[in-house]
Amino acid sequence: MKKLEIGEVVSRSWDLAVKHWPIFVLISVIGSLISGFGVKVDTNSYIEALSCTDKTAQLALLSDAVQVNYITALIGFLLSIYLSFLVLNLYVNATRNGKPYESLSDALKVDLNQLAIFFCVEVCYGIIVALGTCLCILPGIWLSVRLWYAPLLAATQGATFGEAFKESWEMTKGHFWELFLMGLTMIGIAILGFCACFIGVFFADVVVDFMLVVSFFILKPDSNTQEEAPVESADYVEVQ
Repeated sequence: MKKLEIGEVVSRSWDLAVKHWPIFVLISVIGSLISGFGVKVDTNSYIEALSCTDKTAQLALLSDAVQVNYITALIGFLLSIYLSFLVLNLYVNATRNGKPYESLSDALKVDLNQLAIFFCVEVCYGIIVALGTCLCILPGIWLSVRLWYAPLLAATQGATFGEAFKESWEMTKGHFWELFLMGLTMIGIAILGFCACFIGVFFADVVVDFMLVVSFFILKPDSNTQEEAPVESADYVEVQ
């Protein structure tokens, strides 16, 4: 059984994030903007709702504070799925080959069939974790860890819907506590990023995403990434 050392994962992810941060921080900023599509928050009403002690009145104030345009929000959600699909492939390329992409045109290419599979896996993963959490929180945590790599497998490894969940289940077998601690480490890094001014949040997001991909290659049965360092290139962004 392969051993997952959190210190090694953090170290390698940090090095990759330092090398490739410009492109991934930019993508992270774009992703945060897209996620807010269709949602408008009235700050004054929101603050008033937080200070309200009457639960019924508080819910009414929150409803007034947060306004959602469902059509725009749906477009934003679909764009987020598309961006996530692209970004996962960039992270995998950067980890395995030393640069996110060969050319901008290649980076934007997607297999529509695989994108559809990724969409279904993402939605199903979210539903499974949500249901598990509703049961008693702990089942949700356990399922989220065991199926953690399913979206990544669907986006970057050409896995079918069933294969994505099955392979993730096999990969994480015997590694629950290591991955659970890695998840807590990710939360800690995100908190530190939040404390390190605005830009720190996005850099922390890049480190966390690299941790997911680095740990994936360590646990992947047919991967040699753990033993072989990726080929690094100083000029990794080649726009054609």
